[in-house]
Amino acid sequence: MSDHALDVPINRMAPSPPPETGAYVLVRRYLGIGLRYRKLFLVVSLLVLVLGTAMVMTLKRSFMATATVVVTTHMVDPLSQSSDSNTALEDDELATQAELMTSRDVAARVLRQYPPPPSPPHGQGWRRFLCEHGVHSVCPVASEAASNSAGELDRQIDALLGSVTAEPQPHSRIITLSVKADTGERAAALTNALVTNYQAVALAQQRSNLQKEADWLDERTAALRERWLDAERTTSGYNVQHGLTNTEGGSPLVERQIADMATSLGQAQSRYASAQAKAMALKAAMQAGDASAMISLAEQPLLVAAASSLMQAETQRAEKLGSLGPNHPDVRSLNQQISQARTTLNIETRRALTSMSGEVVAARADVDALTAQLNRLRGQSAGQSGAQAEYRTLEQESQSARSVYEAFLDRAKQLTDRVALLQPPVTFVSHAAVPAAPTFPNRKKLMMGVIVLAMVAGVSAIVMKVALSPSFVDMDELRNFDGLPLLAVLPHFGQLGKGVINPVMAQPFSQIAETVRGISAQLALLPGDRRYGETGVVSLVSAAPGDGKMTLAALLGGSLDACGQKTLIINVDPRRHDAREKNVRGFSDVLARRAMARDVIERDPALGVDVMGAGEARVSAFDAAEVLQIRDLLRDLSQEYRMILFVTPPLALALDGLVMASVSDQTVFVCRWGRTSRTIMAACLERLRVYGARMAGIVVTGAEVKSANLLGGVPLTRSETHLLTKQ
Repeated sequence: MSDHALDVPINRMAPSPPPETGAYVLVRRYLGIGLRYRKLFLVVSLLVLVLGTAMVMTLKRSFMATATVVVTTHMVDPLSQSSDSNTALEDDELATQAELMTSRDVAARVLRQYPPPPSPPHGQGWRRFLCEHGVHSVCPVASEAASNSAGELDRQIDALLGSVTAEPQPHSRIITLSVKADTGERAAALTNALVTNYQAVALAQQRSNLQKEADWLDERTAALRERWLDAERTTSGYNVQHGLTNTEGGSPLVERQIADMATSLGQAQSRYASAQAKAMALKAAMQAGDASAMISLAEQPLLVAAASSLMQAETQRAEKLGSLGPNHPDVRSLNQQISQARTTLNIETRRALTSMSGEVVAARADVDALTAQLNRLRGQSAGQSGAQAEYRTLEQESQSARSVYEAFLDRAKQLTDRVALLQPPVTFVSHAAVPAAPTFPNRKKLMMGVIVLAMVAGVSAIVMKVALSPSFVDMDELRNFDGLPLLAVLPHFGQLGKGVINPVMAQPFSQIAETVRGISAQLALLPGDRRYGETGVVSLVSAAPGDGKMTLAALLGGSLDACGQKTLIINVDPRRHDAREKNVRGFSDVLARRAMARDVIERDPALGVDVMGAGEARVSAFDAAEVLQIRDLLRDLSQEYRMILFVTPPLALALDGLVMASVSDQTVFVCRWGRTSRTIMAACLERLRVYGARMAGIVVTGAEVKSANLLGGVPLTRSETHLLTKQ
């Protein structure tokens, strides 16, 4: 058979069976990948766990105290003649009271009572940190001095209101008020202070409204009392002046008419005074913008409806202003409704005032008419009993003034009694207690989350490592890669050099020795003719440096040589030239005819094989004559050696390995586990086939120690594992 025919690439190996599939196989594969990258998983998980624990421990603690209040209904006066027993709340009453409790005025009163603690000075940050995490002995002493700055006060109010939550409970009168603070004592104190200060503000407002009404009643009652006393004095003086007697007896008809007319005049004056008082009160309510007072004073349905609409719109705006802000469309729409309601209320109030003014004018006209009639009757009675009739007229005026005065006096007394019935709009159901534990952070839950996050981060790191790794991540990927069988899997080794014992020679019955002998057997049993007689020539090629070609050559050479098959290792890679080998000739010198082959071959006692170095010079461009010279050299060496192993340069860096593979009987591709790229490996295999290399298979080096028995199925012993890891 010609040399040209031998250069044709052949691969008569039967194709490997397809990889197994199924849930069990996939789970086993993924678990294997996880175990392979367990160090990465542990490092990432521990890093995330440490960082997460540090973050959880440095989170600022906060305490939340909760108080429960109930919205009270208006107390009914037991002496009142009205039968109004409606104690139901309005639909928006709970929300209104909740907003009022969290108003800025109430918050300002609370901050004056409980000013916020000052910021820790420079250098006391660690004391503040320890204080927040339970070491109260190092807490800085809080100062009672508060900032007088308006801007600082606004920020404090905003901070306080931001930590307050008022939640009305549905289908009840209950409001739950919660406050979050740095300490449990402050949280409880602020919660209770919000309720008590709102109660004080509400009672003060009610007293202020009643005081305004009482002042007006006092002023009016005093004027009526002076009028009554003046009438009494006039009557008494007239009686004394004229010496009237028997004024209590019967009188003529005109006198009875005068008496009846005087009574009617008194009633008309009472109506006039009442209409005048109601008009003044309605006018005052209009000027103060008190819609509730307008409802109580007015009798016109339109005015009552306008005032109720205004109060409802203002209540809705107060609810949404705190949660949505002044620029929200709903708030702006409510502002327009309030403006329209106020305009309507003003129009209806003016109409009511006009109507009341008409009533005042009518009452005044009645008074004037009755006065004119009374004067006419007085003129008629002048001829009958003038002095007595005049006296009785004066007495009737006195009685009328007294009745009006007593009516206003009763109103003032009722107002005084109402002050005793005042009550706050909300009362406590349960006061806020000091929380025993911080509300935030919940360290148990957070630490469980950190643990889960650490495990997820570890798994994610493995997934990213696998996804971004250009090399093989699973041994099944190497099986039948590019149609080549997987010959063996070798664990990680150190440099096999001087002073290092070949593990095949040291442990001839170990699993690693069996694996190497298995590679030798597979190379010997591969079909095909040998080009150099009984001597087999095998090229060990790889894609990148450091893939373990020399280590594999040493193991194979030691195994074959120990079995009586003399082996020669030829290093064709000038990059492996050591500085200690200066002026040492090798393979390149033999090709250049500067040395003989027997002169550059040395026996390595540690490896147990003969070795021909690469030499200092680089091999030429491999023309036809030089390739023929290499083949002649191999035929000469085949007279003495049964196996010749070429250790070639990386195929990604030099073409020397392609030429050596083309002149060899078999070519073994050495792949470094976790390092060799799939793309580069595929490209190198393609180039080897182009050069006519006979591919025997793939050998994986640098795998985990426990992966050395991947093909043999026999577990490693403890001594073997220790020996491999030591190497």
